[in-house]
Amino acid sequence: MIDPQRLAGAKRALGARLAAWRHARGLTQLELARRVPVSRTTIAGVEGGRQCPDRVFWQRCEAALAAGGELLSGYDEYRGLRQQLDREKAEAAQRARWGEVEDQPASAGVAGVATFVAGRPLRETATEGSAADAPSGLPAAPSEVADVVVARKEDLREGDAVTLAVVSDGQAKSWRVSRRAVLELAAGLATLPAVTASGMRAVDPAVVDHFAELRALLVQADDRLGGLTILSTVEQQIALIAALRRQARGSLRGRLLSTEARWSEFAGWLSDDLGDRAAGDRWLDRAGSMAQEAEDQEFSAYVLARKAQRMVGTGDEDRVVGLGRAASRLPDAPPLVQAFAAVQEGHGNAIEQDAHAFQAAIEHAHQLVAAASPAGDTSALGSFCTRPYLAAQEGEGWLRLKQPRRAVDSFTAAVNEWPDRYRRERGVYLSRTAHAYLAASQPDQAATVAAEALSMATTTGSARVRRNVTTLARHLEPFSRQPDVRQFLDQLATTG
Repeated sequence: MIDPQRLAGAKRALGARLAAWRHARGLTQLELARRVPVSRTTIAGVEGGRQCPDRVFWQRCEAALAAGGELLSGYDEYRGLRQQLDREKAEAAQRARWGEVEDQPASAGVAGVATFVAGRPLRETATEGSAADAPSGLPAAPSEVADVVVARKEDLREGDAVTLAVVSDGQAKSWRVSRRAVLELAAGLATLPAVTASGMRAVDPAVVDHFAELRALLVQADDRLGGLTILSTVEQQIALIAALRRQARGSLRGRLLSTEARWSEFAGWLSDDLGDRAAGDRWLDRAGSMAQEAEDQEFSAYVLARKAQRMVGTGDEDRVVGLGRAASRLPDAPPLVQAFAAVQEGHGNAIEQDAHAFQAAIEHAHQLVAAASPAGDTSALGSFCTRPYLAAQEGEGWLRLKQPRRAVDSFTAAVNEWPDRYRRERGVYLSRTAHAYLAASQPDQAATVAAEALSMATTTGSARVRRNVTTLARHLEPFSRQPDVRQFLDQLATTG
């Protein structure tokens, strides 16, 4: 595994190269900053190894210093190490989640297995781990549901490590995983559909944890496959949770109600990302009412902050500050949810052109994030409120406050720290960076960054990213004679 210290060393070495080339050309940090152009503190931060801006920055430094490609190659080397480290961290987290014992080639095969797709058993089969053996009707396109194959429960013994095979993108892969993980997956996919058909007199309280874990997995899958693939599965699971909730009594019913609220908010998020705001409204309203009924103050605060977030850019922007404050006032809201609410309040301040109040709200959010205990639970409410997220929100605020250069710096800092595995959100903030470049009268750089965002929109199917990029394209039309702008506009036209 890549040592994080090696990555930090590569960043420091790259900064030292920049300083060496700057000294060789007889420039001060301020003079180089004006040529790039960025702030002097950005140059100082890069040379000190504290930050590493995007490729556009290094392209400009190459042009300003005539470095013969050395800076760009150094950046590409650093970027490669960082991407590898992100992949290894993601793989390690997945192995920890499933209790993986060892990796096995797909050709090893799985004897006597039950195949499940989209929550229902398709057939009993023996697979050799190839795409040709996938059940009939199984979509092979990368944007569609994969085939998950697990050993029969009756074949499992306490302490067994069994094989789980996944067919995705037309290829099969197999892992050795713990018995408990397989039983949870098999129970979740194979038996839950029977609940609505035949009913149950008693509900196992363990299903609450099952749905929490399954939702966390689907959140990860959403970023890789896109909401269009995930939404129908989420809606199916909500129907199952509702069926269980109707049969449950006492505290278990309340826990299932809170669970259903969280899944409904997730469905609303997916609907928003796919451009269906009406469905997003319905799901979020449902989530809010269920959280109140369950007396789930923590999630009620989160839903209020989400509603504030969704008011931005609508005719009800005057409600953003009030909803953000209402979320902060609810008891039991954890620090990260309060930070999320503070960010929304800051956006409302920026809409009202109150720069001082905006900065105060963002600073408060930074303090809350810094004070939050690092639980390491990426499924916890507000876990996305990280330093890169706050930097991106600062960029949005500065853009609204008509300070595009500060917006570019903030967005660039966010994108540079954003984990590569979260492609869609990175695409969102790349598209916003492009808007900031255009507002700063740099249409060529806006087009370069927008082209990268467009690629991510195409990959993830995100309507948000495409909407941002399409809006930018209209404003770039007057600059269509510039080569980078023309190339971007042509790319957008060919993707429909």
